[in-house]
Amino acid sequence: MKLVILAFTIFLASPCELKAQSVFLPENGNYQFYLSDITATLKNKGAHYITLNSNAYNPSLKYKLDTRRNEYQIKNWFQLDWFVMQDMFFLDSEAYMLSQKATTFNDAKRRQYSRFLFDKKAFFHYKTIPVMKEWGGLTHPPVKKLVMPLHKYDSSFANLDYSKLVSPYFSPMMQLELDKLSRSELTFGNKVVAMADRDVFEAKKKLIRNARESILMSSLVFICDKSTREVTNLLIDKHREGINVKIMADGMISKVLKHRDCLKMMREAGIAVIETKDFLKHKLKAIYHTKTLVVDFKEAIAGGHNMIDADNLSRSTDFHNRDVDLYVKGPMVTDIAKQFVENWRYQTTLIKEMSPLTSIEKVVKENLVEERRLGQRGVEFYNRILSNPQTRMNGVCRFIKQAPYEDRHTIGKAYLKLLNKVSRHLVIADPVKSDTYVAKMSDAPISEMLDNFDMFNQLHLKVQALAKDSIKIDYLTTNINMAGNENVAIMNERIKDQLDLGKELIANWSLVKLLASNNYYGKPHYKNLMKDWLPYPNVHIWKHMSFMHSKIFYFDRVVASIGSYNFQHNATDQAYESTAICMDESLNKGLDQLLVEDMANSIPLIFSGLR
Repeated sequence: MKLVILAFTIFLASPCELKAQSVFLPENGNYQFYLSDITATLKNKGAHYITLNSNAYNPSLKYKLDTRRNEYQIKNWFQLDWFVMQDMFFLDSEAYMLSQKATTFNDAKRRQYSRFLFDKKAFFHYKTIPVMKEWGGLTHPPVKKLVMPLHKYDSSFANLDYSKLVSPYFSPMMQLELDKLSRSELTFGNKVVAMADRDVFEAKKKLIRNARESILMSSLVFICDKSTREVTNLLIDKHREGINVKIMADGMISKVLKHRDCLKMMREAGIAVIETKDFLKHKLKAIYHTKTLVVDFKEAIAGGHNMIDADNLSRSTDFHNRDVDLYVKGPMVTDIAKQFVENWRYQTTLIKEMSPLTSIEKVVKENLVEERRLGQRGVEFYNRILSNPQTRMNGVCRFIKQAPYEDRHTIGKAYLKLLNKVSRHLVIADPVKSDTYVAKMSDAPISEMLDNFDMFNQLHLKVQALAKDSIKIDYLTTNINMAGNENVAIMNERIKDQLDLGKELIANWSLVKLLASNNYYGKPHYKNLMKDWLPYPNVHIWKHMSFMHSKIFYFDRVVASIGSYNFQHNATDQAYESTAICMDESLNKGLDQLLVEDMANSIPLIFSGLR
């Protein structure tokens, strides 16, 4: 509690005269700075790469200054649209690079932050130039559109000629080994597109609206907020049209969070809904974490997106979730449907009132046979597909299902094999680095002493071995202000609603809970980042301004894995998970764009010293 109070005090800190302007304490302070004052200060501090947007300029706006963080905060902060406020200033990326005497944007950022001191208790940089609170710890406005070639942002993302690329990932023998390890197989000619944030939500709604036969949908939770209610109503409408709708969600999390309203609505409308029942059966850790949508066996979306506003309504830099899913059209859709019906069938052995999806299973089996006949899957085609530069990077994918009732290490085994062959560059996007190597169970936190760390330890040591071998690693994760996961977005919205209703005193308590959540998750997060990864100069740690919810492993920019699989022991060793692992040139180019944009909107974990 002392740390929470300290964090709350720091949040309010200001050298200016305090005035009792509001019982909501963060609004107190001396709002004495105008945008013209801020612009002049930026120029005096050498930040000529930032200019005021004359179209958004309002001379009456007033700000206060948090001198500890060197951040300006506008009046009524919680009730404003931070995404819109971010456009108050422009960033000249070329001028920013020039100001730091760097040849790339990321090098400029790392050089700048390397000169700042770092608070080892509160986990933020003491910035020597003033910034806006809505920039989320960045020293510049968020980058909402990449205006330079990717290699100008980061030299590791220069163009690749995939037709001439030599890679062990094209080996049929290696792919056959992956088949056995992961209980999956390659499919060919898939259309796969990486999609982020609100675009995923819109795509899911479009697929549901256009459904003509069936909808198979799963999510960890269906938080019954604005966006999830919209999807729930769409699903109920499709059910009433005669579409076969099946829904699966985790049973324990839904109960603990008391967010079952939308599931109840669908069940009462006649939709078959399974809330998984095996949490207690598998060491109290069998979380149903896979998130997929399959429509008419023709199109699918799979990844990390949950049914929650923080994912569905995100605009990347607006302090919601930053998340990436995969749109799929092609034979891998059958594999995604197959994992759904298999998990459903297993749950029916625990929930007697539910029946297996016999008719859907029949369609899956028929599709598998037909796709094999058409040459869209099957080991007999591996040599031909993988030896041809025109086909080996054209929708060559596998979908891996991981389940505690079968083999809870299928994804991890595949990752270990893929990590063995990384020779140039590894990119990892992962929400919170809550885990480190656990040599014996007594070393684990008390709440996790009964957990398994078998696969996590192997993956952790393998990635560390790459770091020690000087392989370039970009590690994208979350900053301290968002370390409290989706709770932060939920609490921000709650505070806004409370202030709108005049409940200022209650809003103080909501903010304390938000800060406590950030502190609880943030301390081990930073401890592990600084102990395990900061010592390696070839490992670049990027802390995104929003909550980094993406789960991505990107191997040498050849093989991309996008799914629900966190680099954390519950995912690696216990939970229901899934991921798509693809070799596709178009997918990789789109993923490159998203990852470079994420790094541009991240704070590098690098500094000159500790305070």
